[in-house]
Amino acid sequence: MMKRIISLTLVVLMIAAMFVGCGSSSLEGTYKIKSINGKDVMSFFREQIAESGEEDTEITDADVESFLKMMGIENVDEFVTITFASDGTLKASAIGEEETGTWTLDGEKLTMTIDGDDQTATFKNGEITVDMEGMNMVLGK
Repeated sequence: MMKRIISLTLVVLMIAAMFVGCGSSSLEGTYKIKSINGKDVMSFFREQIAESGEEDTEITDADVESFLKMMGIENVDEFVTITFASDGTLKASAIGEEETGTWTLDGEKLTMTIDGDDQTATFKNGEITVDMEGMNMVLGK
């Protein structure tokens, strides 16, 4: 009887470990930009606009939204999005432009390939961290 209880307990623990492992390493889905250089997107753009204008002018969310609309972005969540399909393909949208490509995940190392160019990133705790052209971007679901 004790062997049966131990066996059942081990089976339950193994199944639970499989589900936990799948949940933490499953990349499939759509990811949106959460932060740039450690700041939320609105704060990042507010700072960028302020640096290009007068120092005494307060930059509002409406100013940021107007700036993004001039770039063809209707919603701040649309600044950067990447959708990862289970077949290893991806669709990326940045500043209103869409591209398709492929992806591979080796441990925490994510490699995205678009038009033959590889971009590496880290996939950890359900977030993607990309260092590109002097910017650190974090994307999440």
